[in-house]
This record gives sequence, C-alpha cells and structure tokens, in this order.
Amino acid sequence: MSNRGELAQQIEESLGRILRPGRFDSFPTHPRDRDALLAVAASKLERQRPYAEWEINEALIAWLASVDARPDHVTLRRRMVDCGFLKRTPNGARYYLNYGRLIEVLGDPPTHVDAGAILRDILQQRELRKRAHAASGRSCGAQTRP
Repeated sequence: MSNRGELAQQIEESLGRILRPGRFDSFPTHPRDRDALLAVAASKLERQRPYAEWEINEALIAWLASVDARPDHVTLRRRMVDCGFLKRTPNGARYYLNYGRLIEVLGDPPTHVDAGAILRDILQQRELRKRAHAASGRSCGAQTRP
C-alpha cells in the first residue's frame, strides 16, 4: 500500500472512531484523532483566501451539519485556531487556512476524506446489523414454537 493510501486509511479510521456514535458528539482527546478531525474540516476551505468571520462560520456550520455534530461552529473555529489550522489577523477581522498545518496532517497534496460519507457508511452498517439481528431473532423464535 502506498504512503498516501496508508495516510487516507489512518485518517478514515480516526474519523470512524470519532463518528462511531452515529454523530460527532465531542472533540477527541487523542491528538492524532483531534488533528484528523480538524484537518478534514479545514480542508473545505480555500488556500490563500481571506475569510471574514461570517464566511468561516458558514463553512463550518455546513461541515458540522454533514457529520450531525453536537459541538457548535464557534467551538470548532476556536479549536482550529488553537491547533493551528486557522490563522487570524491581529484584529480578528480575517481568517486564513494554515495550509502548512493542513498538509502536516493530510499530506501534500492534501488527502481528500469525506467525513459525511464515513458517517453515512457507519449508519448504513449499523442498520444492516440491526436488520440481520432482527431477522435472526425472528427465525430463532419461529423454530422454537410448537
């Protein structure tokens, strides 16, 4: 497997752990998982483009909706600044994607990972397991009846 393939797999595994409850409930404590989450969210932003706060908020709200998130966009934006994925001007009027930080986590060029697709796959697998369990329960019940 190529290094890029391994990197994509690691990022997808991290997001799978985070989204396992069927939604993005809280920020992970493990730095690798936290950075994977923040990098994937940051990857939706354009390189070398200044963003007003409301533009960053709109982008983050859309991304959070794609993973059925409980944390809000303000908390996500703060974490992205604190962990170096977003830079802001000294007066706080403009934000920029820190592309160097992004490629530290996602590689260069950045590995594309669709967190929404990972969540949909988790939910689909959960539904298939429920159906299989329900079907096996019905067949067992039918066999034990006189």
